[in-house]
Amino acid sequence: MGLSERKEREKLELKNLILDAARKMLLAHGQDGLSIRKIADEIEYSPATIYLYFADKDAILHELMEMGFGVMNEYMKDSFKEKDPIKRIHSIGHAYILFGLENKDWYELMFNSDKPMKHIEKCCEDWDQGMAMFAFLTQTCKEAIEQLKIENVEDHILALHLWSSVHGLVNLSLTERLEIVQRNSSHELIGKTLDAIIKTIFRK
Repeated sequence: MGLSERKEREKLELKNLILDAARKMLLAHGQDGLSIRKIADEIEYSPATIYLYFADKDAILHELMEMGFGVMNEYMKDSFKEKDPIKRIHSIGHAYILFGLENKDWYELMFNSDKPMKHIEKCCEDWDQGMAMFAFLTQTCKEAIEQLKIENVEDHILALHLWSSVHGLVNLSLTERLEIVQRNSSHELIGKTLDAIIKTIFRK
């Protein structure tokens, strides 16, 4: 291995070390417990070294958000394989909810925090994985509309409807608002609500 290749490998290893420390800190203490200085202390490097790889904390959070979508994709495996669009929509909704309930800190970062989005605005980057996920849902809605011959419904509007519905359910559960509606059975309530949404929209 040449000198330049070794340097590139070392740079990648250090970047991954920074992100791994940030990820562990995020999952253990949330976003408020994450800072450049704390990451530097954890990996025993100076804050200046971290700034060679990331412009600021927002840039780290943005990359962590992308990692979060990688975790979410694992929950979506069955959805990606489902052939029937109606069943696929239900599977997407179930996977999205399960991911949100089981990964609160990832979910907050990916869907409720303005920090990664501020980084996107500053650096003119795309929300690549988020948009890919939404495009997958939109294409599924398009197939469902065509299969059932539903008139006067736009696929991306239907996708937004479905996304906002499951997003609301996750947030209501994470903030324990659903406990007010039905104590000690919020998961069951979420499942029934998702079923009702699908049946109401598609009459199936």
